[in-house]
Amino acid sequence: MNVGTRRRRFSRRIPAYRAGDIALFLIWAVFATAQITRMVDEARHGDFLAAGHRVVISIAYCINAALFLMRGPAVAHGSGLQPRLIAFLGSWMITPIPLLPLTWRPDWLLATTTVGLTLVYAFAIWALLTLRRNFSVFPEARNLVRHGPYALVRHPLYAVYIAAYVLVALPYIGPAAIVLASLGIAGEVLRARHEERVLRGAFPEYGAYAEVTPRFWPRLRPGLLSAIRG
Repeated sequence: MNVGTRRRRFSRRIPAYRAGDIALFLIWAVFATAQITRMVDEARHGDFLAAGHRVVISIAYCINAALFLMRGPAVAHGSGLQPRLIAFLGSWMITPIPLLPLTWRPDWLLATTTVGLTLVYAFAIWALLTLRRNFSVFPEARNLVRHGPYALVRHPLYAVYIAAYVLVALPYIGPAAIVLASLGIAGEVLRARHEERVLRGAFPEYGAYAEVTPRFWPRLRPGLLSAIRG
């Protein structure tokens, strides 16, 4: 059997979208490993607040990585390149912010932002575990999830990312941090809108769900506890 034949058989066994999922799994596994390495270093230096923060982030990254392998095929996709670019913008504009010089470094601020980020990543873990095989990065539809954090808001993960942009940017506040955070937050807002178009087209019941469930910020309403429990 020649090399070309083996490659064709391999490509038939693994669809293109699964190859992409495997690549994303490896990327997020690397991120998780980096967080664990930093956690060990911070614990050795006695910074247990930062180490606990890294533990929560590494758990979120490990779950994120695993879901790329677990998720099922999408039943509907966003069309065009623009939604993918916006998703990329929302996901990655946060990365260069910690590379900027610290401009505001009182101990109370650094401790507060670390605690805040730990809480928002814990909320992200809840959302990821609720999504399970329905997780996606680009605008896609698999199943309409309406329980757990998705009973509180329609886009809990994007709400987490918006909060993370604010918390990460505060100690680096300045023109560059403001621009990066603003681009990232705008990306998350537009990302949610693109995703809603896909979900409305795939699930006729999405309109009724959107009428009673806010987009990013939760509000109390009758029957909320039952909806969270699913």
